[in-house]
Amino acid sequence: MATVFTTSGGIDISYTSTGSGPVLVLLHGMGEGGVSWEPLLPAFEQAHRVINVTLRGHSPSAWPTEYSYRAMFDDVAELLDSLGLHGSTVLGHSLGGMVAFRLAVERPDLVGRLVVEDVAPGPPFAPREIPDRPEGDLPFDWEMLLQMRQQITAGDLELRERLSSVTAPTLIIGGGETSHVSQELLAEAVARIPDAELITLGGGHSVHDSLPTQFTETVLTWLGDR
Repeated sequence: MATVFTTSGGIDISYTSTGSGPVLVLLHGMGEGGVSWEPLLPAFEQAHRVINVTLRGHSPSAWPTEYSYRAMFDDVAELLDSLGLHGSTVLGHSLGGMVAFRLAVERPDLVGRLVVEDVAPGPPFAPREIPDRPEGDLPFDWEMLLQMRQQITAGDLELRERLSSVTAPTLIIGGGETSHVSQELLAEAVARIPDAELITLGGGHSVHDSLPTQFTETVLTWLGDR
């Protein structure tokens, strides 16, 4: 059952807490919501207390007017502080991975180990075409997608330069040649982080969707749970 945490800025952030053991925090990709991790929860819950966070702009969390990596970082940091969770393993995919990198850089007390799926901070790049808004209700705020696409296109050189300060052991999982994300960016991030490893599973950008068993086995083995 989901719980709602209200940030100091009045933003309602939905999360679930399931399982028991060392804490594993899950941060989803853009447009997906915490529901995207649900097929993997049984595997993760065998050895972990899983905190599955739904970022702002994704139902059932609030849809405010401001969307940025910074705002999402602030939301998650406040939530983890409120729960008294320090030294957790943080696993982020895509948008959630960028938030996870920021947590590891700016709040190392919150991140004991870092796992990032198919994303890394890098230079600006040519914008991808934004499709027309689909008809009907969406499980996320379309304005969030528009604002975050601008940030993605702008890159994040400042965060990239600060990766060398990451103290958490780090695993980056790559989606391989079928991903739209540059796999060289992932390798570059690993080279900057003092204790980091890159494992390329393939399967495209959403490895946990296309290769769920391999993904969970890889994560749990790296964490020492297998």
